[in-house]
Amino acid sequence: MTEQLISDHKHVSIGDLDITIRPITPEDKEIEASFVRNLSLQTKYERFFEGINDLSPSMLNVLCNIDYINTMAYVATIASPAGEKEIGVCRYAADKTPGECEMAITVADDYPYDEIATVLIDTLVKHAKSNNVKTLFSTDLSTNYRMHKLAEHLGMTAKTHPQDSTLIVYTLVL
Repeated sequence: MTEQLISDHKHVSIGDLDITIRPITPEDKEIEASFVRNLSLQTKYERFFEGINDLSPSMLNVLCNIDYINTMAYVATIASPAGEKEIGVCRYAADKTPGECEMAITVADDYPYDEIATVLIDTLVKHAKSNNVKTLFSTDLSTNYRMHKLAEHLGMTAKTHPQDSTLIVYTLVL
């Protein structure tokens, strides 16, 4: 894997893929909607804990409008014949506790999860640290084995959710 940083855009090569990692923007609503629409039912369920087909306009507004401090999201995109295509996203949003943010990561099913997820999370962690975020946590289904493997790789702690034994809370101290 090679990478090159230009402003707030990072260009990485993973295998044959030339990927751009960059902040999400309000103009990304269509590629975000297409990204979610094309995820497998399993991946949608792992991300949203429900079987959704499409994101509502209000959800797209929330996901594509970030303030760079309390909310941040990076997308992984590639060039396609139809234009820019989103293949992954990693985000955080401030929690009730100061210095803590909840995070989520999703990678399109047909792309290398571990490699793309790691680049996205590394980029998000650097940004979080620069904004005095001390802890990132993620609540995931206990059956989400890709996230379990990634959390282990990142050195995140894992605990069963106190109110729901089907959920795992992964924590990364920055």
